[in-house]
Amino acid sequence: MRRGTLGGTAMIAGAVLGLATMALHPTGHDVARDPSGQGALGMAAHSLALVGAPVAFYGAFVLTRRLSREGELAELALAFYALATIATVMAATASGFLAPPLIGRLAALDAALDGDARLATEAVLRYNAGVNQAFARILVAASSVAIGLWSIAILRTRMMRRVWGWYGCAIAALALVALLSGRLRLDVHGFGAVVLLQAVWLVMVGVELRRGGGGVASA
Repeated sequence: MRRGTLGGTAMIAGAVLGLATMALHPTGHDVARDPSGQGALGMAAHSLALVGAPVAFYGAFVLTRRLSREGELAELALAFYALATIATVMAATASGFLAPPLIGRLAALDAALDGDARLATEAVLRYNAGVNQAFARILVAASSVAIGLWSIAILRTRMMRRVWGWYGCAIAALALVALLSGRLRLDVHGFGAVVLLQAVWLVMVGVELRRGGGGVASA
Protein backbone atom coordinates (compact mmCIF):
# COMPACT_ATOMS: atom_id res chain seq x y z
CA MET A 1 0.00 0.00 0.00
CA ARG A 2 1.36 3.43 -0.93
CA ARG A 3 2.27 5.76 1.90
CA GLY A 4 -0.29 8.39 0.95
CA THR A 5 -3.10 5.87 0.88
CA LEU A 6 -2.10 4.38 4.21
CA GLY A 7 -1.55 7.78 5.78
CA GLY A 8 -4.91 9.09 4.59
CA THR A 9 -6.63 5.98 5.88
CA ALA A 10 -4.87 6.39 9.24
CA MET A 11 -5.97 10.02 9.49
CA ILE A 12 -9.59 9.09 8.73
CA ALA A 13 -9.49 6.17 11.17
CA GLY A 14 -8.03 8.37 13.92
CA ALA A 15 -10.83 10.90 13.42
CA VAL A 16 -13.50 8.19 13.50
CA LEU A 17 -12.05 6.70 16.69
CA GLY A 18 -12.08 10.16 18.27
CA LEU A 19 -15.73 10.60 17.39
CA ALA A 20 -16.53 7.13 18.72
CA THR A 21 -14.80 8.02 21.99
CA MET A 22 -16.98 11.09 22.44
CA ALA A 23 -20.14 9.23 21.43
CA LEU A 24 -19.52 6.56 24.09
CA HIS A 25 -18.12 8.94 26.73
CA PRO A 26 -20.42 8.96 29.79
CA THR A 27 -21.45 12.26 31.35
CA GLY A 28 -21.04 13.09 35.03
CA HIS A 29 -24.73 12.38 35.62
CA ASP A 30 -24.38 8.95 34.00
CA VAL A 31 -21.45 8.07 36.24
CA ALA A 32 -23.24 9.27 39.37
CA ARG A 33 -26.26 7.12 38.49
CA ASP A 34 -24.32 3.93 37.69
CA PRO A 35 -20.64 4.17 38.76
CA SER A 36 -19.74 0.58 37.92
CA GLY A 37 -21.40 0.27 34.53
CA GLN A 38 -20.49 3.75 33.33
CA GLY A 39 -16.92 3.29 34.58
CA ALA A 40 -16.55 0.24 32.34
CA LEU A 41 -18.04 2.16 29.43
CA GLY A 42 -15.63 5.03 30.08
CA MET A 43 -12.66 2.67 30.04
CA ALA A 44 -13.84 1.22 26.72
CA ALA A 45 -14.35 4.69 25.23
CA HIS A 46 -10.94 5.92 26.28
CA SER A 47 -9.31 2.73 25.01
CA LEU A 48 -10.51 3.82 21.56
CA ALA A 49 -8.85 7.20 22.12
CA LEU A 50 -5.56 5.52 23.06
CA VAL A 51 -5.69 3.36 19.93
CA GLY A 52 -6.61 6.33 17.76
CA ALA A 53 -3.79 8.58 19.00
CA PRO A 54 -0.83 6.80 17.31
CA VAL A 55 -2.96 5.96 14.27
CA ALA A 56 -3.82 9.64 13.74
CA PHE A 57 -0.20 10.64 14.40
CA TYR A 58 0.98 8.40 11.57
CA GLY A 59 -1.50 10.13 9.28
CA ALA A 60 -0.12 13.47 10.49
CA PHE A 61 3.41 12.32 9.67
CA VAL A 62 2.39 11.40 6.11
CA LEU A 63 0.59 14.74 5.72
CA THR A 64 3.77 16.53 6.78
CA ARG A 65 5.73 14.68 4.07
CA ARG A 66 3.04 15.53 1.56
CA LEU A 67 3.38 19.25 2.37
CA SER A 68 7.18 19.17 2.28
CA ARG A 69 7.29 22.14 -0.11
CA GLU A 70 6.40 24.22 2.97
CA GLY A 71 8.61 22.03 5.13
CA GLU A 72 9.12 24.44 8.01
CA LEU A 73 5.45 25.08 8.69
CA ALA A 74 4.44 21.45 8.19
CA GLU A 75 7.22 20.16 10.43
CA LEU A 76 6.35 22.68 13.14
CA ALA A 77 2.73 21.54 12.87
CA LEU A 78 3.85 17.93 13.38
CA ALA A 79 5.73 18.95 16.53
CA PHE A 80 2.58 20.54 17.97
CA TYR A 81 0.55 17.49 16.97
CA ALA A 82 3.03 15.28 18.81
CA LEU A 83 2.37 17.37 21.92
CA ALA A 84 -1.38 16.95 21.34
CA THR A 85 -0.90 13.18 21.02
CA ILE A 86 0.92 13.03 24.36
CA ALA A 87 -1.83 15.13 25.96
CA THR A 88 -4.43 12.75 24.49
CA VAL A 89 -2.76 9.78 26.16
CA MET A 90 -2.53 11.56 29.51
CA ALA A 91 -6.10 12.90 29.48
CA ALA A 92 -7.55 9.55 28.36
CA THR A 93 -5.60 7.71 31.06
CA ALA A 94 -6.75 10.08 33.80
CA SER A 95 -10.39 10.07 32.72
CA GLY A 96 -10.74 6.48 31.53
CA PHE A 97 -8.47 4.43 33.77
CA LEU A 98 -7.83 6.41 36.96
CA ALA A 99 -11.22 8.03 37.56
CA PRO A 100 -13.49 4.92 37.41
CA PRO A 101 -11.75 3.05 40.30
CA LEU A 102 -11.81 6.23 42.39
CA ILE A 103 -15.52 6.75 41.70
CA GLY A 104 -16.22 3.12 42.55
CA ARG A 105 -14.32 3.45 45.81
CA LEU A 106 -16.23 6.62 46.64
CA ALA A 107 -19.54 4.82 46.06
CA ALA A 108 -18.43 1.98 48.34
CA LEU A 109 -17.41 4.43 51.05
CA ASP A 110 -20.83 6.08 50.83
CA ALA A 111 -22.36 2.75 51.74
CA ALA A 112 -19.88 2.22 54.57
CA LEU A 113 -20.23 5.81 55.88
CA ASP A 114 -16.45 6.08 56.21
CA GLY A 115 -16.06 9.86 56.55
CA ASP A 116 -12.27 10.32 56.60
CA ALA A 117 -11.63 7.86 53.78
CA ARG A 118 -14.40 9.49 51.77
CA LEU A 119 -12.83 12.94 52.13
CA ALA A 120 -9.44 11.60 51.07
CA THR A 121 -10.92 9.83 48.04
CA GLU A 122 -12.85 12.95 47.02
CA ALA A 123 -9.64 14.99 47.20
CA VAL A 124 -7.79 12.51 44.99
CA LEU A 125 -10.72 12.42 42.56
CA ARG A 126 -10.78 16.23 42.31
CA TYR A 127 -7.03 16.25 41.68
CA ASN A 128 -7.42 13.61 38.96
CA ALA A 129 -10.20 15.68 37.36
CA GLY A 130 -7.90 18.71 37.41
CA VAL A 131 -5.15 16.73 35.70
CA ASN A 132 -7.61 15.58 33.04
CA GLN A 133 -8.77 19.15 32.39
CA ALA A 134 -5.20 20.45 32.18
CA PHE A 135 -4.22 17.91 29.55
CA ALA A 136 -7.49 18.46 27.70
CA ARG A 137 -6.60 22.17 27.40
CA ILE A 138 -3.14 21.29 26.10
CA LEU A 139 -4.72 18.87 23.64
CA VAL A 140 -7.15 21.45 22.24
CA ALA A 141 -4.50 24.18 22.03
CA ALA A 142 -1.75 22.06 20.48
CA SER A 143 -3.99 20.28 17.98
CA SER A 144 -5.53 23.61 16.93
CA VAL A 145 -2.12 25.16 16.33
CA ALA A 146 -1.08 22.08 14.33
CA ILE A 147 -4.19 22.16 12.14
CA GLY A 148 -3.78 25.90 11.64
CA LEU A 149 -0.16 25.53 10.49
CA TRP A 150 -0.94 22.61 8.17
CA SER A 151 -3.84 24.62 6.73
CA ILE A 152 -1.56 27.58 6.00
CA ALA A 153 0.81 25.17 4.25
CA ILE A 154 -2.11 23.82 2.21
CA LEU A 155 -3.03 27.35 1.13
CA ARG A 156 0.56 28.14 0.21
CA THR A 157 1.36 24.96 -1.71
CA ARG A 158 -2.09 24.40 -3.23
CA MET A 159 -1.28 20.70 -3.10
CA MET A 160 -4.77 20.07 -1.68
CA ARG A 161 -8.11 21.78 -2.03
CA ARG A 162 -7.87 25.30 -0.66
CA VAL A 163 -11.27 25.03 0.99
CA TRP A 164 -9.78 22.71 3.61
CA GLY A 165 -6.97 25.18 4.18
CA TRP A 166 -9.48 27.94 4.90
CA TYR A 167 -11.65 25.63 6.98
CA GLY A 168 -8.66 24.47 9.05
CA CYS A 169 -7.54 28.05 9.72
CA ALA A 170 -11.08 28.99 10.77
CA ILE A 171 -11.64 26.13 13.22
CA ALA A 172 -8.13 26.50 14.65
CA ALA A 173 -8.67 30.20 15.33
CA LEU A 174 -12.17 29.59 16.72
CA ALA A 175 -10.98 26.89 19.13
CA LEU A 176 -8.00 28.93 20.35
CA VAL A 177 -10.07 32.08 20.90
CA ALA A 178 -12.77 30.13 22.74
CA LEU A 179 -10.19 28.31 24.87
CA LEU A 180 -8.07 31.33 25.77
CA SER A 181 -11.11 33.49 26.51
CA GLY A 182 -12.48 30.88 28.89
CA ARG A 183 -15.69 30.43 26.89
CA LEU A 184 -14.92 26.85 25.94
CA ARG A 185 -16.01 24.38 28.61
CA LEU A 186 -14.11 21.15 28.24
CA ASP A 187 -16.94 18.88 29.32
CA VAL A 188 -18.36 16.13 27.11
CA HIS A 189 -20.31 18.65 25.01
CA GLY A 190 -17.69 21.38 24.66
CA PHE A 191 -14.79 19.06 24.02
CA GLY A 192 -17.01 16.96 21.77
CA ALA A 193 -17.72 20.00 19.60
CA VAL A 194 -13.98 20.57 19.12
CA VAL A 195 -13.45 16.90 18.26
CA LEU A 196 -16.27 17.03 15.71
CA LEU A 197 -14.98 20.16 13.97
CA GLN A 198 -11.44 18.80 13.83
CA ALA A 199 -12.67 15.39 12.68
CA VAL A 200 -14.26 16.95 9.59
CA TRP A 201 -10.89 18.47 8.68
CA LEU A 202 -8.97 15.27 9.42
CA VAL A 203 -11.34 13.13 7.35
CA MET A 204 -11.35 15.44 4.33
CA VAL A 205 -7.57 15.92 4.40
CA GLY A 206 -7.25 12.15 4.79
CA VAL A 207 -9.35 11.75 1.64
CA GLU A 208 -7.03 14.19 -0.15
CA LEU A 209 -4.01 12.14 0.96
CA ARG A 210 -5.58 8.97 -0.37
CA ARG A 211 -6.32 10.59 -3.72
CA GLY A 212 -2.73 11.81 -4.04
CA GLY A 213 -1.21 8.69 -2.48
CA GLY A 214 1.36 8.26 -5.21
CA GLY A 215 2.58 11.84 -4.99
CA VAL A 216 3.89 11.93 -1.42
CA ALA A 217 7.18 13.78 -1.59
CA SER A 218 10.26 12.94 0.37
CA ALA A 219 10.89 14.97 3.47
